[in-house]
Amino acid sequence: MTPAEKEAYANCRANEVHLYTLELNHPAFTQPLRIVHDNTDLTAPLEDGTDALFIAMSFRMVRPPVSEEPDPSITIQVDNVSGFVTPYLELAAKSGQEITLICRPYVYDSDADTVTLLGQPLKLAVRNATTNMQNASLTAAHINPANLAFPREKYTPDRFPGLA
Repeated sequence: MTPAEKEAYANCRANEVHLYTLELNHPAFTQPLRIVHDNTDLTAPLEDGTDALFIAMSFRMVRPPVSEEPDPSITIQVDNVSGFVTPYLELAAKSGQEITLICRPYVYDSDADTVTLLGQPLKLAVRNATTNMQNASLTAAHINPANLAFPREKYTPDRFPGLA
């Protein structure tokens, strides 16, 4: 925990709980995989105003160090995944398409029984994912503009026969 997080937790009100959620999206998923770092499931509002169910699951997020590195990434380890998360990752691995990860922080106010989204969600691309029987480990980062096609076109021999 960073010193700023320690200070924020020490100064927050006793009736407020900070909850962190993860959402994995992939074209092969019938619905996004949503989890919350808590002991109970959470129904919380998304950016568009709709409510979504986040399944309670333990995970650990390691933020990138503050540095001059051009492409920082975060590492997330999700525990107890054998029956829940693994099928999603296996399905995504078969397609070869990119998985997107959305991190959202919420505040749960126990006095008012309300859940409020804090700020804007963090949208990342999953670069690497590994699983075993106990946990899954994901590495995600912002999409590096240097890796995007310019001008957003893929130059293939099918589209441009002169390349063959």
